[in-house]
Amino acid sequence: MQQILKKYSNNGKGRRPRNWCKFFIVLFFMSSNVVAFADRLEWDKVPLKLDLEVGTERFVHFSFPVDVGVPDNLVEHARIQVVGNSVYLTATQDFDRQRFLFRSREDGTVMVVDIKADTTEVSSEHVYINDASRTKSNQPKKRWTPAQLTQFAARVLYAPQRLRLSSNGLTEVSLPNQAVSLIRHERIHVRPYASWKTEQGLFVTVLILTNPTNQPIELHPLMLRGRWVAATFHHYRLLPVTTNANITALYLISEQPFAQALEF
Repeated sequence: MQQILKKYSNNGKGRRPRNWCKFFIVLFFMSSNVVAFADRLEWDKVPLKLDLEVGTERFVHFSFPVDVGVPDNLVEHARIQVVGNSVYLTATQDFDRQRFLFRSREDGTVMVVDIKADTTEVSSEHVYINDASRTKSNQPKKRWTPAQLTQFAARVLYAPQRLRLSSNGLTEVSLPNQAVSLIRHERIHVRPYASWKTEQGLFVTVLILTNPTNQPIELHPLMLRGRWVAATFHHYRLLPVTTNANITALYLISEQPFAQALEF
């Protein structure tokens, strides 16, 4: 190794590797900038904004083929070509921001893009538009645990919208109108509220419990009939009907629909 270093340090040819290294470093950064220099927009049902420089073609790319709807007053002033999943846009004169519609040929989804043209130079030639709904639908479904299902159901009842958990992987299912035989305490009123099923086959059911009596009632899972993976009372005591605390929620997790689990 020392001999090699000495060879390149003692003659003019030894400087070439350094020059070549500099050249390749510059070339690397130039190519990286070309790839990264593109605008990326995401369609999420809010109109997008796109600018054109008059006389300069701009390329708009999608992950699916589209048709383009052009305002009638711009047909003569905007040149549009569609090739595969790309749209080639050129403005022949300036115009104020107007609405163009891009419709997916696959599922009919319509994306709204407000476009204007003037002499201002645009940031890049290429624009990539992603459909957020497609991205979300391709996300893997969540695997729900009994604890997470209970938390989800509780937030549906008691939390504001901004604090509710996403229902990704859950499907709401129907419930019977009543569940008289659920609790071994005839004086507690039970009203089925809602139920959801996970893709893994678990069910979470919410029931509203009301104490119509003048006496407090202690709640315990042993009071329940049926076959349940987990049972959680939001409060473990129902106060008399004369108070505001005579109502609570019950969250049941089962491997079968509520009615089947109750009749087991």
